[in-house]
Amino acid sequence: MNVIPYRREENAAPAGSRPAADARKLGAAQGAPPPRWLVAVGAGVLTATLAIGGFWSWNAGLFDGITSGEASRRAAAAALEERRAAHEAFTSVYSGQEHQSLEVGRGESLARILTRAGASPADAGAATTSVAAVFDPRRLRPGMPVNVYFHRDEGEAQLAGLAFRAEPGATVTVNRIATGAFTAREVIMPTRFEIAHVSGAVAESLYESALAGGATDGIISQMTEVFGYDVDFQRDVRPGDPFELVFGRRIDENGETVIAGELSYVSLTTRGQFREYYRFMAPGDRQPEWYDAQGRSARKFLMKTPINGARLSSGFGMRRHPIQGYNRMHRGTDFAARTGTPILAAGDGVIQRASWFGGYGNYVRIRHSSQYDTAYGHMSRFARGIRPGVRVRQGQVIGYVGSTGQSTGPHLHYEVFHRGRQINPMTLRVATGRNLEGEELAMFLQEKARIDRIREMRGQEEAAVEQEAIAGAAAPAARRM
Repeated sequence: MNVIPYRREENAAPAGSRPAADARKLGAAQGAPPPRWLVAVGAGVLTATLAIGGFWSWNAGLFDGITSGEASRRAAAAALEERRAAHEAFTSVYSGQEHQSLEVGRGESLARILTRAGASPADAGAATTSVAAVFDPRRLRPGMPVNVYFHRDEGEAQLAGLAFRAEPGATVTVNRIATGAFTAREVIMPTRFEIAHVSGAVAESLYESALAGGATDGIISQMTEVFGYDVDFQRDVRPGDPFELVFGRRIDENGETVIAGELSYVSLTTRGQFREYYRFMAPGDRQPEWYDAQGRSARKFLMKTPINGARLSSGFGMRRHPIQGYNRMHRGTDFAARTGTPILAAGDGVIQRASWFGGYGNYVRIRHSSQYDTAYGHMSRFARGIRPGVRVRQGQVIGYVGSTGQSTGPHLHYEVFHRGRQINPMTLRVATGRNLEGEELAMFLQEKARIDRIREMRGQEEAAVEQEAIAGAAAPAARRM
């Protein structure tokens, strides 16, 4: 199958023209009169770029055609060379130009980002109008990076272009052409699918080690959810602990992950205890679950840590109260995290309370059974729809980390009640989820065998690459002897 990058360009339109319905066609808006540098350079380099249908990608080389046959391979190679030439032509005009990389702020518009970078209101409005023909600027989300380019002409900086990644595998670029108008284009980059295998030992942290091995934030988040029932990531995980991940992803021509799919297998050894789980959806289930090698569910009645990416800052037991200044019993567990970090329901249940509750600040309490409740304090705010009587499922976001009530900083105060009495969440031992039997177990074992074959094959490939690297490093030394 051939995959060709989607590119379409049309003539620039003046400012105020109505954006076309086609979200992937060229958009333009009239800005300030063209500066002398742009008339001279842009007419040559940028016009040449547009003539060959060029674009500037977020990262050079996001193309990896899936070809079939010699004709397909030649077409893909020709398209690749065209894009590289276009990339060089498009970006050469920015060589030596001033560059700023900004992140979208909460509630910030694209025009506001450009003016914050130093663009004039007229240029910011014109560039934003051109973008609207290929991408809805309202889809920008907080934290998204935007690269902005300026040319300084006789001491005055003028907006020359911008670029941002609209979504995985898609880039929006804007540049000023010789007429002074801004042109925008969206480029969809071809990718290919592969099964990724990441294994190694924890260095400084599990997160950093998995990220260095090729996992993404989303994959690591899935991993922490799987082990969130019985692993304390702050105290149980130590340097040298082995881990392994198998997941699907789409990659570019450089092997970089464009978008990651679902985790299929995960293993982790902590304090000498090996744990491994396989993802499997049994017939009749609405969503996949995680099971160990014998088909026993990884799901526990309550999660040990109902928050991802947090640090255990205070455990259960006697301590000196940070505000009141005297020793008293701390009847919960505190997890330090950034304000706004999602807080998860530790188990299925019904909301009993969702309101301000004295020193706890914004507080949620959930009834899970006739014997068990959980409580969550100091929230910055509640999640949408969280109110008394609402049923929630395990892992559902119920609120966000804050520092309301008697608190010295943003954190989650988490409590577990057994028959109305607070107990230590870290030592909680309760029943697990269902175990597979009969036909379901047989189907699971088939899926397990498939995943294990993938692990074995990828492990052999990685070992061969490592041996080649060792042999290559040893060859020069052997020749010198």
